[in-house]
Amino acid sequence: MEGIHSPRFTLCQVRQQHYQSLFRSRSTKEAILALKSWIETCLTSHPACTAAQRTLPTRVLDVSSNDPSFYVSLEENEPYAALSHCWGKSPLIQTHQNTLHDRICGIPWNSLSRTFQDAIATTRELELRYIWIDSLCIVQDDPEDWGRESERMASTYEGAQVVLAASDAKDGHGGFLGLRSNENPSPGSIFQGIKDDGNPYSIRIRKGDYHRWYGDALPPRSRVQADPSPLSTRGWAFQETLLATHYVQFRSQKLIWECKSALWCDCGARETVSKKAFYKSLSSSGQFELFSLWSRIVNAYAVKALANGSDVLPALSGLAKRFQKSNGGSYLTGLWEADLPLCLLWEAHAAKASPYRAPSWSWASMDTSI
Repeated sequence: MEGIHSPRFTLCQVRQQHYQSLFRSRSTKEAILALKSWIETCLTSHPACTAAQRTLPTRVLDVSSNDPSFYVSLEENEPYAALSHCWGKSPLIQTHQNTLHDRICGIPWNSLSRTFQDAIATTRELELRYIWIDSLCIVQDDPEDWGRESERMASTYEGAQVVLAASDAKDGHGGFLGLRSNENPSPGSIFQGIKDDGNPYSIRIRKGDYHRWYGDALPPRSRVQADPSPLSTRGWAFQETLLATHYVQFRSQKLIWECKSALWCDCGARETVSKKAFYKSLSSSGQFELFSLWSRIVNAYAVKALANGSDVLPALSGLAKRFQKSNGGSYLTGLWEADLPLCLLWEAHAAKASPYRAPSWSWASMDTSI
């Protein structure tokens, strides 16, 4: 498909036997075909979605061989995928200073979690050569590298050709490919009949869904229905959802596409709610609208979960940097200097976080929602 093909990469050379059979299953095959169609439509029909700079991040995984390996980029203009996922409580493969050289030589396939394997396999199916995965592409025990790369989150997710979201996987063992629940319908959910021309037909019925939560990452707290997926509760995933230009959720029952211009579901739904309003406010020349958006962001973010409380500001740093580019001004540990009188009007019903992570006048100093 034009626009996502890398000429240096031949897909058939690297498919593992397991994924050859997996991608022949009806649900997975249909999902990949839908995703390819959405990417092509977006790249050719949505000017707002093609404006982002698409240079490679500092490090990416090159998936053009059986065992993926590090590629240290020269900031080439190459398409790549990125993964949004829950780390969970189970051990997860990471890159540290003492394993950095090994990653360049290659990462054994069997050492990767199922979610990582699914992400790499999907990247190959989309005929992309590179994917960015946070735990592998950031040196986790190097504070300088970690700080620098976390600040680049905005450009990493905004520049990705597609962000693959393992929405229903609570950790790396969950994965996101395979048998979807609608492929094993309950009794009575399949209707069969004969058409007027004599040919048989069947109708599959699956459980309905509330699509509204997909396109609105900043809902009012009074909303009765909330997104139940494990990924939606995580602090780091919050800014990934907002910053990604092309974001696809692999859910247990469906595939959801979100971009700056549209929200689509493989069930056929086409919702009017999308990121249009978010990006319109973000691009506004007026600070009032910009700071009102930040207030909504903080309110939505404050209820998200973080494995490490010290990440409360770093996990929002990509969005903060994006706001600074949009005339936000000086950023003061979760607040904006130009809006400081209003930013200080917050309250929380808990003790201060320990150890120290922000001044007492910042909402980030509290270990609870505000």
